Amino acid sequence: MKNVNIGVVNLMVSNKLKDSYFSNNLIEESKKATFDFFSVVKSSPILQLEFNVFNNIENKHIENDLAATRYIDSNIKLFEVYTIDEIDGEREKLLPFISETELPVGDKRVELYTAIDKLITESLNDYDKINVDAIHESFTVVLNHVKSSKVTHDEKVEMINEEVIEIAVNKFNEKYDSLNEDDKTLLQRLIKSTDKEKEELLEEYKNENLAILEGLNKDSVKDSVTKAIQKIKEMAYQREKVDDDIISLHELKKELL
Repeated sequence: MKNVNIGVVNLMVSNKLKDSYFSNNLIEESKKATFDFFSVVKSSPILQLEFNVFNNIENKHIENDLAATRYIDSNIKLFEVYTIDEIDGEREKLLPFISETELPVGDKRVELYTAIDKLITESLNDYDKINVDAIHESFTVVLNHVKSSKVTHDEKVEMINEEVIEIAVNKFNEKYDSLNEDDKTLLQRLIKSTDKEKEELLEEYKNENLAILEGLNKDSVKDSVTKAIQKIKEMAYQREKVDDDIISLHELKKELL
């Protein structure tokens, strides 16, 4: 795979682990791959640096243009002590964790990771090989992310680490052990979906519930049905609460069937 970077590899490893828990397949294999991944990162100062820089930029929010620019530059400059060949050599250690069929296509984080990667590699290029247009386009992507990424502590998405995985595994087993396959499928879709896909999923659940409610013929609960229909019709996509709305509609559908 060309232009391997630790952001994309980390995303692939974490997605594979999450998927294995939802499908109950290859759980041990996925856990081993995750721990092997972190062993490789921990043994390489370059990969550790890359891991930290990607994490810093992804989770930073600075509204001021100048301050944001300085922050990005300061992170990229940390690679000046290395050469392109040294970085490429260490990145080759990540190849065993990559599968072309598992690339997270459509995930907006990939664009950010690719832009950070381009800033790193172009900053170390020979003067006559520097692609100014690529630097400008990549820097714009990264700068816009840092300026617009308003994440709270609870919403902050850290790049996964070994300790987080172990805790997540235990919490997952405790919390979701009693879920049926439909519940697990929904959670999997919510985790993997983009904002646009969640908006479409919300409309899908709204339409399914409305069709069921409008087909009911129970005079004793007519008022309740009417109110439920009205409430569902008034539901509008809101990024901060779309997961809760979809889950509520999922639970309502189970009760109605």
